[in-house]
Amino acid sequence: VECGVPPKKKLSLQARKHNQRKLTTLGSPSVLVVKVIANNGATTSTEATLSNSVFGNNGDPVNLSSQYSACSSNQLNFGEAPDATMTTQSPETGETNISNGAVTVSVDLSTGVGDGTMVNAVLSKLQTNFGVNANNLADYVMVCLPPNTMSGIAYAYLNSYLSVYSDSWCQYVSAQMHEIGHNLGLGHSGEGSLEYGDQSGMMGYSYGYSDAPVMCFNPAKNWQLGWYADKTVTLSISGENFIDVLGGIADYSTSSNKVIVKIIGSGTVDYYIGFNARRGANIGTQEAWDMVTVVTAGRTSTPKSTLVAKLGAGGNYNIGSQASVTVESIDSGSGTASVKICVGPCPTTNTQSPTVSPATAQPTNAPTAPPTATPTTAQPSNTPTAKPTNTPTDQPTN
Repeated sequence: VECGVPPKKKLSLQARKHNQRKLTTLGSPSVLVVKVIANNGATTSTEATLSNSVFGNNGDPVNLSSQYSACSSNQLNFGEAPDATMTTQSPETGETNISNGAVTVSVDLSTGVGDGTMVNAVLSKLQTNFGVNANNLADYVMVCLPPNTMSGIAYAYLNSYLSVYSDSWCQYVSAQMHEIGHNLGLGHSGEGSLEYGDQSGMMGYSYGYSDAPVMCFNPAKNWQLGWYADKTVTLSISGENFIDVLGGIADYSTSSNKVIVKIIGSGTVDYYIGFNARRGANIGTQEAWDMVTVVTAGRTSTPKSTLVAKLGAGGNYNIGSQASVTVESIDSGSGTASVKICVGPCPTTNTQSPTVSPATAQPTNAPTAPPTATPTTAQPSNTPTAKPTNTPTDQPTN
């Protein structure tokens, strides 16, 4: 599995299955960040730096906690694992108690053993030092491995508590959001043949920057996370339409606009439509900004999604003969898009009203002269020369 990171460097980032459980996408779950000391090296950053990069408790402006809070409109707020004191009587040199959501453990292994063996040793050491399993210390555990322990940049277990990072990648917000996203049950976001190709949200490529990009998720992921459930629309029956305004997720809490429209597909995938407004919590979206996006996703519990259309004003996308998506206008200033989404034919609009009464003169009361005994030789006059007026020339406003 490949993951692209600027500048177009490809490294491995994966989602794995491990002790799956359904974790909530609401509330205030706790996170434990683990620094690891091996025989021939250690995680580069200090505990304090790791804690700051995840929780922002010493001024880090964009981090796992702040960005999930912003994207969810404060419905999912990650916090520090509770402080805890080691119960072991013989801690190794450099090992610490849990403080500010971070801890250091030492393992009697070299980095050459690989990430799988190293992670198992870390989890075992946490149990030894604190007397309970790691997932009883916090809702989520982020293991930050020393350099050269793993070939990729990060991976996580679907619907589980555990994510694993290669050294400095533990500090990068996009990797944090992506991997914890897997823990929440999110699959990858692709485009075309690229599994990570959808750069409109955090489940595509990851980026090697501490505080960027500032963005959230695509419409399929947003639907799955459930944060905007009261401002969504589902279309499934022919004749159902959505002809209205879509707003961006950054304005969810301050606007009455709908955020996501879902079309239940006739096959094995469904379609999710949203406006990718480049503002607020999504100001750094890397693709299709201020455009209406159409994303497909399967009906599994952890579906991958695919970006299939990016529409500007006047753009149109047909879902076979089943449905159509048309963007009538976009207002980047207000972060809205006027759309026409129809299952089956869209309703037609009558652009000219009939006249209230006939435009011609009323007939006379009675003939003004008696008819001649025989028809006159004059031929009937030609058909009227006046044509009806053209349809109105004014077009609808953008």
